[in-house]
Amino acid sequence: MSNKHDYDAAWKTILEAFEVEVVEVLFPEIFDEIAWELGTESLDLELQEIQREIFDKDSAEKIISDKIIKVRLKDNNSKILFIHVEVQSYSSDEDAFGERMFRYFYRIWDKFRYKNKDKSEVIAAAIYTYKGYRGKDKKYVYKVPKLKEEILVYNFRTIDVEKIDLENTSADNPLKLVFKMAKTLLVTKPKDEDIYKAKIQLAEELVEYNKVKNEEQIKALADFLEYLFLIEDRELKQKFEEYKRERGGAVRMTVDQIRQKYYEQKGKEIGIEEGIQKGIEKGIQEGEYKKAIEVARNLLDVLDDETIALKTGLNIDEIKKLRLN
Repeated sequence: MSNKHDYDAAWKTILEAFEVEVVEVLFPEIFDEIAWELGTESLDLELQEIQREIFDKDSAEKIISDKIIKVRLKDNNSKILFIHVEVQSYSSDEDAFGERMFRYFYRIWDKFRYKNKDKSEVIAAAIYTYKGYRGKDKKYVYKVPKLKEEILVYNFRTIDVEKIDLENTSADNPLKLVFKMAKTLLVTKPKDEDIYKAKIQLAEELVEYNKVKNEEQIKALADFLEYLFLIEDRELKQKFEEYKRERGGAVRMTVDQIRQKYYEQKGKEIGIEEGIQKGIEKGIQEGEYKKAIEVARNLLDVLDDETIALKTGLNIDEIKKLRLN
């Protein structure tokens, strides 16, 4: 049985691990206006509800490479912003995808816009990962026959992996490597020998890659490479497994190895002298956690659990435990 590309699963790992980086690439002009210190929230359950409203049951269950990210803006009393991102890996009929994006938009608008007193904002973007021009809409236009004016025009941001200029993507953003992998797949011939060569070249970059923030991100990159470049030939598949064992690095790192690499890199970036014990870092982290607990206790009587979690970086379960004590 031949392997089958699971593009949705591949891109889902990227959207999960690189929320902040995705927003930076898609909406650079508002990136610095977002209060990232208050954290982000992934509305996966709410997204599933919207998908069930738009699509039939079977189709809704298959769509997993979408994401709604909830953040807060720095001004306007921490106004809420909802960011919808969808990855499209196949072409559709003319205007079909644009209309689909609009349907998502008005469902999100209805569900969240007036739920909060601040009249939350909603923006959206699509990432096209396939060849050709068909179905790569940038807007949805609704018109009624015989009426000259357009009733509605809905615009959304897009990135076309096939056409993207990697030079315009910051070298410090891991999505540059993600887009390079995806773009390489589009130009690689569907022969195992070519797939193997391309996979080795990208794996070499991944072995020494140091632009990630944590082990989840490096694992997402390694998984992304595996998902996209599937090798059918048993000998070549075994050869790549041997390469991973021999080469090591990010393509075959344990969690402890990844964590060590992460701390070493972050230490160099902020100018910490080599040789500082990890126990100091751990002590700092523990001190910050205790401070967050103290702040949360002071807010229990004035704010709800969700807001306290955003303000302190604690999770909802930790807030609930504080209320019980």
